Amino acid sequence: MYKVLLGICVVGLFLLSPAWGQDNANDQQPVSRKEFEELKKDNAEMKQELADLKKQQTEQASTADQDAQDYDKQLKEIQDAVDKERPGLEGLVIAGDANFGYNAQVKSDSTFFADVSPLILWQPTDSHFLIEAAFDLGIGGADINSETSTLTVNLADISYDVCDYLTIGAGLFAVPFGQYHNHFDPPWIDKFPDDPLAFDAIAPISEVGAFAKGAIPSGTTRWTYDVYVANGPNLITDDSNAAGQLNFNDYTDLNGNKAVGGRIGFLPFYDMEMGYSLQYSMPNPDGFPNVHAFMQAVDFHFKPIVKALSGQFDFAGEWIWSSLTPVTYDPTGALGFGPLTFNNYRQGGYVSLGSRPTEVDNKILRNLEFLCRFDSLQTPIASPGGEHESRWTFGIDYWVTPYCVVKSAYEIDQRQVAQDQNDFIFQVGIGL
Repeated sequence: MYKVLLGICVVGLFLLSPAWGQDNANDQQPVSRKEFEELKKDNAEMKQELADLKKQQTEQASTADQDAQDYDKQLKEIQDAVDKERPGLEGLVIAGDANFGYNAQVKSDSTFFADVSPLILWQPTDSHFLIEAAFDLGIGGADINSETSTLTVNLADISYDVCDYLTIGAGLFAVPFGQYHNHFDPPWIDKFPDDPLAFDAIAPISEVGAFAKGAIPSGTTRWTYDVYVANGPNLITDDSNAAGQLNFNDYTDLNGNKAVGGRIGFLPFYDMEMGYSLQYSMPNPDGFPNVHAFMQAVDFHFKPIVKALSGQFDFAGEWIWSSLTPVTYDPTGALGFGPLTFNNYRQGGYVSLGSRPTEVDNKILRNLEFLCRFDSLQTPIASPGGEHESRWTFGIDYWVTPYCVVKSAYEIDQRQVAQDQNDFIFQVGIGL
């Protein structure tokens, strides 16, 4: 039985083998030449498409990189152009002011005057240093008694910005005593055509020394500070017309003592500032009795816009006290005006008010400013040149541009010793 089944299986496999061989032969038929060429062509096309795709991706990456480089280059060019246009922040800047005018004082000869005051600022690139230099070239003067022509160096210092709250420097600098000489006296900023009496006589303008200054924010308010040490003023001892006065225009020191001083300011609002200044010095020359000079000043400035009155108001005031140790001048009488002793206490200041209708529609009226100022200077009557003088000044300004103003003013003068001298002044001030 076992042998019979085995034989049947062998016969069955034998009978099926031709069909299996035929099917296998059909599955492994050779590829024709035409099919081979078509496959080869398709493969070549696929390789070319892949190469083109890689080339396109490379070109796109190169173009994007070039675009990025061009953008960076253009951005740098714009930044360089902006940096070059920053006045006073980088490179060399020449600014300043100029003015000319006419002065007609009662019982004095009328005169024309002119003045040019260049301001040179230089800051090395990427530096915290700033170098300043300024001088005045004047012909005639708003003061009818001024010299025919003058050349005065007002500023020559170098400063360094330590941080946002501190700047230090040294040289011939504008003294931070009060506000007037630091903020208001350029002719295109000052609304009046001449200086207040006190700031032309008993207040320092420029001194040689070292200084530090800055501002400190405090909530919505701000504090400012200035401190300095300088050669200080010189006491005039040998002039019969000016003995006892301080000479602020001689920058050398007459002895080994230095002047120290400073100012602290407070801004409770963006349009208001008030401050207190002081300076202590020993201005006497060697060999002369020691004289202690102590000067103080208070100042106030408020410039609000009052829409209900259609304009902007400008209210400012400053007052100075100057006290010197009483001494005897020309004690032997050798100079011909002594011995002379007096209480050397001087004071003076000003209060001013301006009104400009900035909110009206009429352009001419909007550019007009109406002004009034009272200023006073009191020096010892017993001293050489002693006087009690006060003035009322009424003026009208026309602002051609923010940097050009045409000013006219009439002053009513009152003096205790000398004769009163009313004055008419016309001036054009230009910021450069």
